[in-house]
Amino acid sequence: MPDAARFYGLEINRAGFAACPFHPDKTSSLKIYEDHYYCFGCGAHGDVTDFTARLFSISQYDAARKLNADFGLGLAKQAPSVPVKQTVSPEVAYRNWLHSAERILNDYLNMLCRWQRYYAPKTPGEEQHPYFVESLTKMEQYRYLYEQIRFGTDAEKRRLYLTEHETLSKLAERMKQLTAAKSTVKRKAI
Repeated sequence: MPDAARFYGLEINRAGFAACPFHPDKTSSLKIYEDHYYCFGCGAHGDVTDFTARLFSISQYDAARKLNADFGLGLAKQAPSVPVKQTVSPEVAYRNWLHSAERILNDYLNMLCRWQRYYAPKTPGEEQHPYFVESLTKMEQYRYLYEQIRFGTDAEKRRLYLTEHETLSKLAERMKQLTAAKSTVKRKAI
């Protein structure tokens, strides 16, 4: 069940929760277990076939065929007679983006706050560290985006989804690079 949920676009946290794609979910109320799922918000539940059927709005039979094709299970020797829809619905993609964007922005803003404290010049004539400068120049822009995603209306969030998708993708990539660089430094110190 966790493999299928991740494959179809859900971001599962360490506790096994994800934003439920079956209702507007701000609190990650969908619990993903090894063999089933249960949403504490809307009550949706079932096994991996039920999940796939509901996510893609297809029958149980087509969901089983889709899982077979997507994961190479080798359960059917013949090709499916009816093509199975292969994409996540736009609404599910939007909800997943909101959840991911909020997490990325929160992590980045916390990092900027740490940089402001840690890299602040100790004397007036000291050269400013690039991380300190970045924290000063980027804080307001990303705080605004975070507040819009967290507290804005649905119309405002959808506008950001259309206009800021690329900005947040670049930020996510930068966060990965910063995290990788940080872990490399820690390994060298050991």
